[in-house]
Amino acid sequence: MIEENSCRPLPRAMSRSVKEQCGASLSALAMLTLGAATLALPWGVLILVPLLLLAAAWLGEEGQIDAFPRREDLLLVAAMVLQGLTWVGMLLVHGEGTAGLTEAWPFALVAVALLAFARARVPATWLWAGLALGSLAASAWALWQRVIEGTARANGHEPLHAILFGNLGLLMGLLCFAGLSWSFARRDRWAWSLLLIAGGLAGLLTSALSGSRGGWIGLPLAIWVLYRGHGRRLSLGWRVTLVAALMALLGSLYAMPQTGVATRVDNAVNSVRQYVAGDDEMTSVSARLEMWRGSSQLILERPLLGWGSSGYQAAMRERGAEGEQDPALGRFWHAHNDILDAWVKRGLPGLLALLALYFAPLWLFARGVGAGSGEQRALAVAGTLVPVAFIDFGLTYSFLAYPDHDPVGSLSPGALTLRLSDARHATGHGEM
Repeated sequence: MIEENSCRPLPRAMSRSVKEQCGASLSALAMLTLGAATLALPWGVLILVPLLLLAAAWLGEEGQIDAFPRREDLLLVAAMVLQGLTWVGMLLVHGEGTAGLTEAWPFALVAVALLAFARARVPATWLWAGLALGSLAASAWALWQRVIEGTARANGHEPLHAILFGNLGLLMGLLCFAGLSWSFARRDRWAWSLLLIAGGLAGLLTSALSGSRGGWIGLPLAIWVLYRGHGRRLSLGWRVTLVAALMALLGSLYAMPQTGVATRVDNAVNSVRQYVAGDDEMTSVSARLEMWRGSSQLILERPLLGWGSSGYQAAMRERGAEGEQDPALGRFWHAHNDILDAWVKRGLPGLLALLALYFAPLWLFARGVGAGSGEQRALAVAGTLVPVAFIDFGLTYSFLAYPDHDPVGSLSPGALTLRLSDARHATGHGEM
């Protein structure tokens, strides 16, 4: 549970002060590790997050076990488990062996982490601090890569690349902005608000330095979610000021040639024009459009069970050999769209599992975006932004095609969602 009172009574064998220190230290370390290791540190470090949360949950108050887990907790865990089981099951259906076990284990691990989240008490202070500091560290890493190392696009640590790194950086920045309702409700509001604003701006910078255009498509919807949570409680003067500042920032990122934003946007617009005009030149945009067309036609042929991972690649190569599309597209192993990729490879079960992964957290958190206290709204806004962002990222790239590179399921809408009972309290509703 995300809360201000971060400590619970621990086993009787310890003194009260030791129990409090242990509980606070474990949960704080878990949140700082999550924030820092998502982008700034090698991903192997992320394995510590569920372990730390499990330790904090194990030291929890015995009486709490009667109310654990709640229906809200089980709903999100069920969506995560369903995704993993569908991934493995459809690989077996298509005769692709037990490789799915190695690809789906992060979904199981993040389900365990979510259950530990529901059992432990996590201080909100360290949650927001971890996100802000992690976003600032990621932007510093992106600047280092672009300025010092001279890379064309900031791409983070392997196995990340520019698209994954930039979009996750953007998400961390948006989550920092989500925390402003929490910071404004504190006595030391200015220090925390400035830190979160700096983290939010750093996320935008990380995205710009990565040159990842796909994440920008969903910015209007993300801004609308932030407005629903924060903006309607601001005066008209503050609203105008913030909108003007945002427009100036985005304009600066576009105008500065060092960011590469203008070049990437102009290339995308020109590529769309060429594709519509029938130009055969293959660009990143036209390649995506052709892959979407090819994947859609394959789905029509096998809508229920799909083609499987290897079957999809073989079918795309065959389409290229028959002249139905550019043969070069056969080298891509995913459809560059999460919905199409899930459906064409894992059939209707894969599509339904993905939609559950999107909409379970969205349904739980969106109800609390405009209600409750500042602390509750911050959690609800953050929990809503996660699936909104992943839906956006999945429009132009198969973001969830990389579970085997993800130690704690960070590339999933459930990974950064917060304590589910907080969303329930934020909505003002009781049990589901």
